[in-house]
Amino acid sequence: MARPPRRTASGACSFHTLTVFAAADKANVASLSYWFLSPSLILAIAGKLRGWDRTIPTPSVDWRRMTVDAVIPAKNEEASIAAALASLFAQDFPLRRVVVFDDASTDRTAAVVRRYREASGRMIELVSRRQSIGKTPALREFCSQCDADAVFILDADSVLVSRNYVSRVMEELFRNAGVAAACGEVMPLTGNRVEDIARQDGGAQTVMTEFFPRARERSPFWKRLLTHLTILYRAPMYVLLQRTLYDGNLKLFGAQLNPVGCAVAYRTTRLRECFDYAGPLIGDNLSDSEDIYIGHFFNWKGYRNFQVLGVRCETTEPPIHRLPRQLFLWSSGFLQSSYYFGALVVSPLRQLKRLMPGSRRRTPEEQRQRRAPEQYRAAWGEKITQRDGRPVGWLELISLLEKITYPLVLLYLALFNQEAFWITLGAETLLCMVLILATADRGYRVKYAVMLVPALPVRVMSLGVDMLAAAKCLADITTGHREWKK
Repeated sequence: MARPPRRTASGACSFHTLTVFAAADKANVASLSYWFLSPSLILAIAGKLRGWDRTIPTPSVDWRRMTVDAVIPAKNEEASIAAALASLFAQDFPLRRVVVFDDASTDRTAAVVRRYREASGRMIELVSRRQSIGKTPALREFCSQCDADAVFILDADSVLVSRNYVSRVMEELFRNAGVAAACGEVMPLTGNRVEDIARQDGGAQTVMTEFFPRARERSPFWKRLLTHLTILYRAPMYVLLQRTLYDGNLKLFGAQLNPVGCAVAYRTTRLRECFDYAGPLIGDNLSDSEDIYIGHFFNWKGYRNFQVLGVRCETTEPPIHRLPRQLFLWSSGFLQSSYYFGALVVSPLRQLKRLMPGSRRRTPEEQRQRRAPEQYRAAWGEKITQRDGRPVGWLELISLLEKITYPLVLLYLALFNQEAFWITLGAETLLCMVLILATADRGYRVKYAVMLVPALPVRVMSLGVDMLAAAKCLADITTGHREWKK
């Protein structure tokens, strides 16, 4: 399955619509509406057909010997943090440290962590703040002092379903020198999953019994109902995006625009490099979604964001009435990051320029470097990006154009050609169902494909959110008001 990601940020639609008008005579105007594959999906299909880079990497380090510190940023997460901790300690990869940052929670988050630590007997460092400073400053401070090879960041409202999640992302993180971030697949978290984790972990079971004697106390019925509506939309979209678009783009470019932010392993030196770069320029305001900014920074430097299929985490979804705000933050984060790292957006122009007669050729030394035994080998540094561009820049530019143009085209059809509007939505839904049937896990294919139908209104709403995010981002750039932060 491959996700938006808490993920991913471009949110580009998979298909476009084109309407052609032909006049048969003065009294009759015929309208023909048809849809065709979007550029982003064509690239993904090309990647799937191409397959992985066949270069056999020769890593300079053994990923099994790498050290990793786990960090859980938390704010008002009393209902889920015990399950997050339990899933983390159930991993088959040794964690050197587990640190929880309680960002001035007003609920019992800190008390739950202390009780879990006491009941389980596990080593957990709890850092509680009386005043909120936000997630990004906490991570920056931790990263500046961390001497582990990798930092694994797990959101407090997420759990690791696969017991080998950390080991697989660590393996891919250190398999190729250019990989700076690695994550697994993401799916929506359900109450049943939390209860299953609690039954298998004594500490989590103690917390659930003492803090939430009745399951209803963790989440009222109305909230569970509204959350289920969000899951109805998110589950099939996660499968479609991760198993088709992200997987194909990874195989074609070796990277994706950003990691799925709820459970990510970063090379410590690369993450520190990002914070050090952003500090003097924008401080801790890494756009409306910090993981999207970090992912764009890595691509800008020539590093890679990698997603591992076959290992999964699950994350808490917002109730349906809060979903537009989350989508707005993700869409804004993508647009803002595209603005900050504009060299990625114009990468296709740089690459096309290199094909022109008289353009600069690589020196023999550079050519020797490109034959290094590493998959998707690329020179590092923003100067290379500004001079030659990056292949992943094609994905950046196409995603940006689709995010802006597709909602406008669909709005035009809704206002002036309702027949084409409904044909477009129906055709897109049908093809998405086919893709899900072809890529989802057995036993879930029909379920997720059918879920696309009732989720259609939410998908249309998300396009409206994209238009609002684009309008606000343009206004912010025009007026110079760019205090973008989560």
